[in-house]
Parts: sequence; C-alpha cells; structure tokens
Amino acid sequence: MREANTKFTASGATIVVIAPHSIEETRKHLMTNEYPFVVLPDTDGAVFEAYDVTSRMMSLGQQPALFVVGKDGTVKFDAIGDQQWDLIGPDKLLKILGGL
Repeated sequence: MREANTKFTASGATIVVIAPHSIEETRKHLMTNEYPFVVLPDTDGAVFEAYDVTSRMMSLGQQPALFVVGKDGTVKFDAIGDQQWDLIGPDKLLKILGGL
C-alpha cells in the first residue's frame, strides 16, 4: 500500500491503518518505519471488535483486514484474511474504488 498511496490519494481515497498495539508500541514502530498514511493505535481493541476482526491462532498475530468506508460512513467493501497475503492487492482495490 505504501507504493500505491499516491494512486489512492489521486482517486480521492485516504488510507488509515489501525494497529492492534498501545500508543507507545505504535510510536516506536513509526520511529523506525516510515508510512505515507495515518497509522492509529487501537489500544483497547474497540475498532477491531467493531469490525469483527479477531486474532486467530493460525494468523500468527492479528488478522489482516481491509475495509473501504464510504464518505457516508458505511462499509462499501471488506476483506478479512488469515494471513497478510490473503488480502487483495492495491491494483484490484483501486478498481473497486473506481466502481463506487
């Protein structure tokens, strides 16, 4: 998503990453990893719970998930996988965005 961020912003989309970590853990990660988009911590798991994204034993950590939320606040597309490679790539996601 890093490499495709310019294409997403050109299409009018904004990428927001929700991290299942504390504020301090997220801050430490961001000090050594640069992202061209917003990364927010979900310290109490409320966002993950609201979108029904739960940690599973086979996911080697938090389940990867991707949601497209429209300007009206409704989920227009979702994908929840067991591993990071289960999610769709940026090009396919841009096509989905173009169809909204």
